[in-house]
Order: sequence, then C-alpha cells, then structure tokens
Amino acid sequence: MAGTTTNPSADQDVKVPIAGVDHILAVASGKGGVGKSTVAVNLALALKTSGCQVGLLDADIYGPSSPVMLGARGRPQLAASEKISPLEQHGIKMISMGLFLSDK
Repeated sequence: MAGTTTNPSADQDVKVPIAGVDHILAVASGKGGVGKSTVAVNLALALKTSGCQVGLLDADIYGPSSPVMLGARGRPQLAASEKISPLEQHGIKMISMGLFLSDK
C-alpha cells in the first residue's frame, strides 16, 4: 500500500498510513558517490513538472547535497504546531540534513 510505513518494533509488519501522502519513492544505494542525490532531485523535479505535489527528504548525513542542487538557502523553521516546516524550492517542499549543518 502506497503512503504507508511499517512498524519494525512489532512482531508483524503493520502498515501505518502517513497523513496526506499517497506514494513514497526511495532512492538508495549501499555505495557512496553513485548519484543518489542527483537521481532523487531530478526525479522530484520531473514529478513536480508533471503536476504532482512533491516533497523531498534528504537524510544523507555524510554528503547532503540536495539543498545545493535545488538552490535552497536558509534554515527550516519551527511551526506553531512544534513541527519543522520544510523549505520550498521550485515548488518542492524539502528537508535535508544539510539545512541543519553549519557552514564551517
């Protein structure tokens, strides 16, 4: 079922829906430097161009490059609901570990 996650702590995999999410696409590899971020950003841009609402989560802690590729600047803000509000660039809502790192 699209738009769901599994609960790894349960004895059985139980699908838990994510509110407002219909589909999840994951781009992953066991090796670094193979273009995962490039594929993810280009896929997000292509889906947005085709009319989809798109969010991008860059959870790479070693080389989070999605903000640079999308030209995103600034830091995510804490919303009134005490949740982190994603930045929006080119109509894509995005959160990246790179947005939380210092420039040093």
